[in-house]
Amino acid sequence: MIEKNQVIYGGQKMRDARLKAGIGSQKELADRTGIAPNIISDLERGKRSMSPTWAKRIAEAVGVYSTDLME
Repeated sequence: MIEKNQVIYGGQKMRDARLKAGIGSQKELADRTGIAPNIISDLERGKRSMSPTWAKRIAEAVGVYSTDLME
């Protein structure tokens, strides 16, 4: 449950979408998208900015709009 004042960052949105899609690991998402596992990890931890290309590939894999993954 999200608190009223809690901030949700882009990486957490991506992680939540991955888990909701039933993709249990970052490696599995990497395999489905063709994006290196270390990049998936960096994106979820907020250590790397999401590119439109990555957002599109991830969105297709998890069943959301790419704009849902962008900050």
